[in-house]
Amino acid sequence: MRHYFRAFARSGLFILGLAGVVQVSYAQKQSYPKGYYQFPIRPGLPNSLAGGLGDLRSNHFHAGLDIRTQQREGLPVYAAAEGYVYKVAVQRTGYGNVIYLRHPNGQTTVYGHLLKFNDPLATWVRQEQYKKQTFEIDLFPEAGQFTFKKGDMIALSGNTGGSAGPHLHFEVRDSKDNYLNPLYFGFNEIKDVTPPKFVNLAIRPLDINGRVNGQFDRKVYTPVKLKDGTWQLITPVSATGIIGLDLVAHDQMTGTGFRYGLQCIEIKMDGQEVFSYNIEVFPNASTRDYNNLIDYETEQATGQRFLKCYVPDGNNFNLFKTNSINGKLNITDTLSHAVTVRISDSFENFSELAFTIKGEPQSPTLPIFNTEVNPEYVQTEVQENTLIVRAKYYRSQEPFATFYIQGREEKKQPDLYAGESAVFLTDLRKQMPDSVKIGPTTVKTFLRSQILPGIAASFKEAKWSVDFDNTSLFDTLFLMGQRNFNALTINNRGTALNDYIHVTFTPENVPEDKSRTYVYRYLNGDYRFLGGKWDGDMIRFDTRELGTFVIQADTVPPRVRLIEHSKRNIRGYIGDGMSGIANFKALVNGEWVLLNYDFKKGYIWSEKLGENEDFDGELALEVTDRAGNSTILRTELVDPVVIHKKTRKRKDSLWDYKSVTPHPNFQ
Repeated sequence: MRHYFRAFARSGLFILGLAGVVQVSYAQKQSYPKGYYQFPIRPGLPNSLAGGLGDLRSNHFHAGLDIRTQQREGLPVYAAAEGYVYKVAVQRTGYGNVIYLRHPNGQTTVYGHLLKFNDPLATWVRQEQYKKQTFEIDLFPEAGQFTFKKGDMIALSGNTGGSAGPHLHFEVRDSKDNYLNPLYFGFNEIKDVTPPKFVNLAIRPLDINGRVNGQFDRKVYTPVKLKDGTWQLITPVSATGIIGLDLVAHDQMTGTGFRYGLQCIEIKMDGQEVFSYNIEVFPNASTRDYNNLIDYETEQATGQRFLKCYVPDGNNFNLFKTNSINGKLNITDTLSHAVTVRISDSFENFSELAFTIKGEPQSPTLPIFNTEVNPEYVQTEVQENTLIVRAKYYRSQEPFATFYIQGREEKKQPDLYAGESAVFLTDLRKQMPDSVKIGPTTVKTFLRSQILPGIAASFKEAKWSVDFDNTSLFDTLFLMGQRNFNALTINNRGTALNDYIHVTFTPENVPEDKSRTYVYRYLNGDYRFLGGKWDGDMIRFDTRELGTFVIQADTVPPRVRLIEHSKRNIRGYIGDGMSGIANFKALVNGEWVLLNYDFKKGYIWSEKLGENEDFDGELALEVTDRAGNSTILRTELVDPVVIHKKTRKRKDSLWDYKSVTPHPNFQ
């Protein structure tokens, strides 16, 4: 399947056939010349990976290879091919210290999370940091200013930026900045004969008439591996209407315990291909589309990442070949339908799952009467353009619901039953109820407006409003909102946005001093700073996530602790308990000094413009958080001193003192 799909992908065409449309938008033909690139770490020796192209990460597909570095920093990193430095950057998060090499074939290789650059590039970057007086910096040297031959050492591997452990992040990009799969270039340093593994399969109804096992609900199955290596579902599956498959599966590689993304997925029903997916190449600009291609709600709730094995509404990510209904399955009879799911990796190792879907009649499941059941609760949620209302019901009578829609009433009987609950379904594209009454219980839906994708739109209430750009949404959003004291809830955190929305909010309790009061997104007991700008009693803020937003004051300044302030080194730790570190600045006798920053540890350390120079005089260190609180520390620089820390002896309760020796890179 991989070679079949790649032949289409390289043509740069849209191809319409019996199976549907091959959606490909890449104008240039991809080629993978073997031997053009050298492996950038320990070339010629066996290597292994901690990540691959297309791994499912938080908010994005992984864009390259994570090459393991023996759990340590400082391994030589080599230029994969002849080229010049197109870009070099120092980032607090993201790729950390990173080099972009442009090659004669028009492609670019990227080397991320580096410990340090090799000279003369390292010296030039440091000079530019001093010139601009900034730690974080993006630089674009002139073409040919810094050139390397294939195999030249360009840097040392590290753990900078958003890295979770020492490794080298390595990418290959084409001239259009599309990410390519580096493994297709034939690196012999990586071997793999281990097939991918199935973890979970979810089946969900995708329109109001769809059902899975008689319910309008997502059903999760656990595939079981048989002795012959194939996989099956041991739990029966029945369905009707339009349904879709969501998959949790990962690749495995020989000799490692890591989990990787899949290269290809192919789904057939009754022998006919309905969906195939190949992540050989994808555009840089499309990484945010990831949130529309996974079950974002489940990922936000549990951390488990189900990949949608159909093309969702609002998709712009062109890596699919599907049937005429975008990879969805349409069960219209009561027959048994054979389904196979084949997953494979970059080395063409594969696994296959087989199961049967039994068509079921479209009739409500009969209620299970229980004398203890009362209308104790009414719950509402929105799924697939559908308002779902669930309610417990009386034993003695069939329940009905009264929906209130812009002043008029509409009575409905249940569409189905689930255990002791009656379930009512409403197509929100036709009408949006503002409340529903079942028995003595009335609940509000908080549905406000239908917002269409691709169109700028606005919604305004008395105390809050939302503006949408034409790029804000993946799909139609049924806007829900509720203001509660100093909090504003917009839909829920399980709804993905493509880009920013712009919110205004007037809290009930407007603070007198707004200078340190901003918007935070509340998530699982944690407050994440968003900021905002006050306009009278109203605050404006932007967000790319939905959920609950609260007004909070942060009046506590950042923490600063120096562990060395000598004429040779300035080192210490900084942190902030609420809004987070915004910036920091060190001056020695009024002259700016470069402080490197490891945000994961809150660690700062100095780097002199001239390696042989000593610091002399007064150090002034200012650290400011995002709420505007500052801590300023002033001290005289002295001859090298070492702060001692306590370590407990193993055999008794006495304290011993152990010197903290500076890391050789900080000498």
